[in-house]
Amino acid sequence: MRPLRPSLRLPIRSTAQQIRHFHPTRPALFTTELLDASASLIYGVHSISSLPWALSIPLTAVIVRTVVAMPLQIYTKVQARKERALVPVLSAWDKVYRGEVTLRNRKGEDVQLEGAAKATRRVMIQVRRKRLELYKRWKIPWYWKPMSLLQIPIWISVMDSIRAMSGSKNGFIPWLLSWFEPGSASAPLVSVEPSLATEGMLWFPDLLAGDPTGILPAVLSLSIVLNIQNGWKGPGFPQLADLPTPELTRKLTFKVLQVGLQVLACQIGYSAYITETPTALLLYWITSSNVATLQTAYLESAMFSDRRLKPWKRLSIGYDVDRVAAALKRNRNS
Repeated sequence: MRPLRPSLRLPIRSTAQQIRHFHPTRPALFTTELLDASASLIYGVHSISSLPWALSIPLTAVIVRTVVAMPLQIYTKVQARKERALVPVLSAWDKVYRGEVTLRNRKGEDVQLEGAAKATRRVMIQVRRKRLELYKRWKIPWYWKPMSLLQIPIWISVMDSIRAMSGSKNGFIPWLLSWFEPGSASAPLVSVEPSLATEGMLWFPDLLAGDPTGILPAVLSLSIVLNIQNGWKGPGFPQLADLPTPELTRKLTFKVLQVGLQVLACQIGYSAYITETPTALLLYWITSSNVATLQTAYLESAMFSDRRLKPWKRLSIGYDVDRVAAALKRNRNS
């Protein structure tokens, strides 16, 4: 039997080459694609601007806040203004419906038989229907409030991309992936960028290392505190004492939550200093927080300034009856 020609010989593969390996875990839920897109944005800003990383990273934060966050913020403020303008109208309709209930009650109709609770429920249903009608007429969608939350995934993806480029394996997305893929926490999602170690500035020449002076963590805490103070405006503790009980409870809860977030901001800066968070991540976070504060202040002052009418005051006019009678008598005689 003649041997096969060399050209017709089949290659012999090993057993390992003939076996296809399938990953037993679930897919990454598009997190890898999201991080790749965020990293491409960061690298694109760095290459197009030709700036060092110490300047291109803050520029990336400005672009993300301007292109993504600001349009969402303007949209939610426009809808909030429309909704606030409808509050007096809904309040007037509520009085109208309650007046109808009172009138039927005086006439001895079915309201007296069905009870006050059922009558109140009927008024609430009528007000709710009127609210839906007014919202449809004024084009206020029901989903406008959570629209501002769409910027959170983008902000987290850019933050985790910079964190991974700095050599850190921590972050929200790696923590989320660890629930679906237990072995994915040790695998880097974005490759480390070694040029971050040489393109710093001032007292932080190495963006891969933390800030040993603690200046940037302190600036980060101050930036978050100012952002919360500017975006969560409300009365101070001395003014809360003059409010009625229901409004006092609501305002006090809001104020306690605001103070708690400010304390958490201080804790974030302290943790960033203790854990030696990469300077590249601190630069992005500080810039993003300060730009958000400036955008909120600009929108509140220039575009959505709250020029409300002064509250109505009840005035009483006093006059002398004798003088008025004498003046009327003189006019009659003349």
